[in-house]
Amino acid sequence: METPEYIEFHNETNSVLSRFLKAAEPEEGCAILIGHKESSFKNYKKQIWKVKHIWNCRNIWGEEESKLINQNMRIIPNKKTIKLSKLNRFEIDAKDQISSQKWARENNLEVLGCAHSHPIGENKPSKMDLFFHKSPGLIVISSKNGDLKAWWIKNKFSFNRVKIKNF
Repeated sequence: METPEYIEFHNETNSVLSRFLKAAEPEEGCAILIGHKESSFKNYKKQIWKVKHIWNCRNIWGEEESKLINQNMRIIPNKKTIKLSKLNRFEIDAKDQISSQKWARENNLEVLGCAHSHPIGENKPSKMDLFFHKSPGLIVISSKNGDLKAWWIKNKFSFNRVKIKNF
């Protein structure tokens, strides 16, 4: 999968996303980005990812149905120094993932990536984000003030910024 040249938020989906994520505070909020990919006019090999819909999701980190917390607690680097909770971690409910994928297919769209908030940190991928993210892929992170930044996660150790345009 290749890094998008930039992503576009259409129909005020950036505002919708910021509000969804802000509403989850003090915990991390999470959402799925739905839209489609188009070739750039400048370079047909480059992709522009257009976000058309935000699928608000439930953060199930630490809850009974959580899969990540039980499977990965023993292999988290420095787990003794990091207290993990919904205040600094998220896990998207599998039911939300399946529902969003089905809805996207029915509407001739696709899941582009995910988004979450950092209510107590900067809107840059944390070590925990990199550790748990399925690479490669797109992630959008919101700061406490609602500022959105997009990132392309190459692998567990490498990521780069992706431009955002609002339409």
